[in-house]
Amino acid sequence: MADGAATQSQIELCSPRGNDFPGTSTETLLTRDALELARVGKKEVMKRRFRLASTIGFASSLMITWEAMMIQFGVGLRNGGPPGLIYGYIGVWIAFLSIFIAMGELASMIPSAGGQYHWTSILAPTSSKRFLGHITGSITIIAWETVAVGNYVVSASVLQGTVALSRPQYDPQGWHVTFITWGILLVSLLIVTYLGVVLPAIEIFILVIHIFGFFAVLFSLIALGPQTEPRPVFSMLVNLGNWHDITLSSFVGLQGTAVAFVGMDGAIHMAEEVENSSMVVPQSMLLAIVINGALGFAMLLTILLKSGDIQALLNSDTKYPFMFVLENSTQSKTAAIILSSMLATLTACAGLSTLASGSRMLWSFSREKGIPGWNWIRQVHPRTSLPNHSIFIIVIATALISLINVGSDYILNITLSLIMQAFFSSYLIPLSLLLYRRMQGHIADPKQADLDPDKPYTWGPFRVKGWLGIANNMFSIVCLVIMFLFGCWPLQNHPSPREVNYSIALTGGATVLAVVYYVGWARRVYRGPVVEVRVYRSGQR
Repeated sequence: MADGAATQSQIELCSPRGNDFPGTSTETLLTRDALELARVGKKEVMKRRFRLASTIGFASSLMITWEAMMIQFGVGLRNGGPPGLIYGYIGVWIAFLSIFIAMGELASMIPSAGGQYHWTSILAPTSSKRFLGHITGSITIIAWETVAVGNYVVSASVLQGTVALSRPQYDPQGWHVTFITWGILLVSLLIVTYLGVVLPAIEIFILVIHIFGFFAVLFSLIALGPQTEPRPVFSMLVNLGNWHDITLSSFVGLQGTAVAFVGMDGAIHMAEEVENSSMVVPQSMLLAIVINGALGFAMLLTILLKSGDIQALLNSDTKYPFMFVLENSTQSKTAAIILSSMLATLTACAGLSTLASGSRMLWSFSREKGIPGWNWIRQVHPRTSLPNHSIFIIVIATALISLINVGSDYILNITLSLIMQAFFSSYLIPLSLLLYRRMQGHIADPKQADLDPDKPYTWGPFRVKGWLGIANNMFSIVCLVIMFLFGCWPLQNHPSPREVNYSIALTGGATVLAVVYYVGWARRVYRGPVVEVRVYRSGQR
């Protein structure tokens, strides 16, 4: 790819008529990032404030793997026990590494904030580009909105749990969680709008707290926790879900582990604010998954070895077993409250990053006229270049959905159960299309793109070449299918109505609504990614 100087002298940017986007008719491209974005039809609007370190921080704060494993490990503990948790964690870690290597290839080819829907629209067959692109965009927006609610509500719920731990006479109420959620949400709104220009620095700070917090909890458990013999712990098979065998039970228990890795595609939706995006975004995702995977695995082993009586933990009726572990290990309510509060804070930081990435996804889809009110939502602040309108939409939607908790946290949990399925669906569609295109040989090497005019697509600078790339692409799809299927299972065999996993029904219902919306209205205005600009070499026009 041409460097900055060559780009300036050889490339021109032209805005097609009738695209409804303001801008000058012709201008010279100054950067490689602007050229790569223009090649997929998009004009550079955002300011590129993120670099490698801040993007790693952003991706890590979205994953919060060690924190999520502390909060969610009870799912795998009851279905599979310690061995199922450990081997399941390793399997899920490898699966997500494969998935995001393939996602990184797409992010390098098409470095757009739209991510999944933009990739789908470009790679899909001509007859289904618009339909598949719009459905993928709708599912991705649903995924980001539900995970935003999940992060904020879990953070508020953990804070409520610390109050209950410190004051046994406290009577927890659902509306308390909602009000705490609103308070955290308001702070996040102020940060991503008024302090949005320094968000990269904030994300680096969160990364530091994320790592130091890990060591604070780890050393507390190691130093103060009871000594446990490893052999009895790691040979303790648990099947409290009453499934037919322990293997099936362990696969069902993967749900708690998988949720600790979803959402890292948030870095993709920040692509238009990242310098050297086609390389930095894939690299940051892989570095984040390696770092977070290692921290999460170390924390999981420590919890299992330092939690004391595993059977007592299984019999505990606490909402969050990690609070039981912290109090039991440290023998101090104060220490448990402090460490739990830190977990709640880091989960709120994940909500902050979710708000940033989800708003970029919504903004990007609005510029394609894919949602109602697109003309207002797509606007960015003229001074800060931040999509404030889309940020407000995400905040308002999150606040409204959290109101469900006032009536019933059970109904809210049903609503949030589609998080994993929505994310997995949004990954599966473009990765399947990528496999199809690479198997057909439709993607050209960037060095030979001009010599291969019959190939309509060009690889970015980040990719896995040859058969290894094909094998990884296939493996990522198989992993997604497995996690999608077992993510639909209830945690208990023959579940009661309150134990039923409604995720498949909600995912199917959301998809049907997206199809109805597309057929009834969107297909008349949505034409796929709008070509805002075209690239010409000097003298070519």
